[in-house]
Order: sequence, then C-alpha cells, then structure tokens
Amino acid sequence: MKKMMLPFLFLIIFLNSCSRLDVAVQFASTYVANKADDYFDTNKEQAKWLKDNFNKDFVKVQKIIFPQMAAELMKAADVVSSKRTIDTMMLQASYDRVKNLFYDVLRTFSAKAVLFADQLTSKQIVYFQKTFDKKMNDLKEDESSKDSYKKMKKQFDTWMGTMTTVQKNELEKFTKANPPLTAEKIYTRQLLAHEFVTAYPDKISRKRFVEKITTHFDDAYENRFSKTAKERNNKVVALVASILNKMTDDQRETLVETLRDRANQLVKISKN
Repeated sequence: MKKMMLPFLFLIIFLNSCSRLDVAVQFASTYVANKADDYFDTNKEQAKWLKDNFNKDFVKVQKIIFPQMAAELMKAADVVSSKRTIDTMMLQASYDRVKNLFYDVLRTFSAKAVLFADQLTSKQIVYFQKTFDKKMNDLKEDESSKDSYKKMKKQFDTWMGTMTTVQKNELEKFTKANPPLTAEKIYTRQLLAHEFVTAYPDKISRKRFVEKITTHFDDAYENRFSKTAKERNNKVVALVASILNKMTDDQRETLVETLRDRANQLVKISKN
C-alpha cells in the first residue's frame, strides 16, 4: 500500500534524482510527515510524533544501510570504469541487492508504522479512502507510454548525462512496446487499500496488515500482478544493460562520477 511505502519511496527518489543527499536526509521527516498528512489529514500531535520517531529510525538506516548502499554503488562504478560489457545477469544481481537493501530500510520502520496506524481515527480512515480513490483515478488518467518514456529518460540523463539519439530511439521503442502496468497497479493497490480499511477496526488485524506490508512487501502484492511486474522488470533491466553498453566516453565518465559521488555522500552521511 503506497502510504506504508513512504520511507522506501523516499530513499528511491532522493538516491536517484537528488545531487545533494545530505539535503534530502535533512528534510526526510518533513517529506514523510507531509505525505502522511496528504493521505490521512493528520493533526499536529500526530505529525510531530511521526517526525520524531521517523528521525530515530532513520539514524539506524544512515548508520547501517547507507554504507552498504555506498559499497554497491562503488562496485558499479568500478565495473563501468573498467569498460567491461554490462551483462544483464550481472545488472540484475546488482539491482536485486539494492532492492533488498531498500526492503531492509522498510523493515526498520515497521514497528513505528504499527504505532502510527494505532493513532489513526475512524474519520481519518474515511479521509484516506476518499483520497486514495482520487489518487488512483488521477494515476489512471496520467500514466501513459509517453509519460513512461519521459520518466525513464530523466533517470538516464540524471545518472549519465544527455542520451544520444540512438539511445533515445531505443528507449522510445521500448516504452511503446511495454506500456506501464497502470491497470494492474491500480487494481493491486486498491486491494491493499481495501484490506487496510477492513483490518483497521480490529487492533490485531491492523497490526498484522501493517507488519505484512512493511516486512514482507513482495508477498503483499496480488500474485498475478507480481508475475507481470517481474516480467516487465526483467525487460527493463535488459534495456538498461543495452543502453549502458552504448555509452559514449563522456557518458561513461559522467556515470562513474555520479555513482562515486552518491556513494561518497552516503558514507559521509552515515558518519554524521
């Protein structure tokens, strides 16, 4: 369920697109509190509690998980710098390791997520349901192959600099042939939202749901979507490998610098 993934999503966003990770870390609790308010219309006491407790858990993330992320980024930088052919299996293995680190981040916040859910009122659950439904409708209207192309191109540009015409053509061809799984994604999120709303009145059921969504997120997704999403993800990894193997010397240099810069920032933050 999207709101329970806030810490996870935050890390993905700032690691991928923010050149100053220390700034992202500084405003992490505010970002999460604002997102929680967006979905639940939280009061001042809840917002303060969420920010304070998020910061306590986020310290653990900085000290334990950030160095592991940094090591993975440095390893990737070494591979790119060596000018070795980027093998799809090797890239998939690296992606899986980083994904597992993100799941470790999510597990760090699990206990506090349970406590936060216990603070929600029935009125806030109704508010959540209405807000969630609206966001799903907006998602249905906004996501398209064109949007997918723009988002993926932005990521490539962020990491390795402006894409070449050949790379952009390959990306455009891919996004047209593999449109975003919007319908499946919406259906699965709606199932999870319904499960949360149904579980909310009973404290034990509520606790079990929040623990499931924060400690075994992969298992929470509807099986049909999980299979389809995995198949598309495998295609994305193959695409990334193909585009990376078409890098210019300037792009290679930029990617190595970007990877090492992110890694060094993570190490520095972990020592603060």
